[in-house]
This record gives sequence, C-alpha cells and structure tokens, in this order.
Amino acid sequence: MNVSTEHHAADHEAFILDRIFPLVVAHARASSAPIEVVVMATLLSLATVMHIKGLSRRTLIQLIDATLLTIHEAPEGLH
Repeated sequence: MNVSTEHHAADHEAFILDRIFPLVVAHARASSAPIEVVVMATLLSLATVMHIKGLSRRTLIQLIDATLLTIHEAPEGLH
C-alpha cells in the first residue's frame, strides 16, 4: 500500500472525535454493549480493510503505537 506522507492522522482528529466516536458510543448504548467492545470491533474491521488494501500487520502495529490522540477531548463515554 502506498500511503502519502502529505496526510496525517492528526488532520482527521476532529472528524474522529466529532463524528466517529459519537457513532460508536451511541451504538454501544443502543445495543447495551460495552463501549470498549464496539471500539474494538470497529478497530478490527478498519484494520482488516487496511490490511486487505496492502498495509502490513507490522505497519498497523506501528501505527497504533505511534498514534497520539488527545483523549481528554473525546466524548464522555470514552474517558
């Protein structure tokens, strides 16, 4: 997979915090599932897509290790 160095995860932080996290939290509450379970299912699904697109497992793990998302700005249920 060819990942552009012009784009950074931090560029999408507002989208993740304002759109994705609220959807995950709302789904967890609606399905009476722990938020962590829904977050993990979401992460694994997205990681699978990226792996199929050519991102190696090693790179996925490095990305997780390197990600610095300001958790204090996350929705209430994710603190």
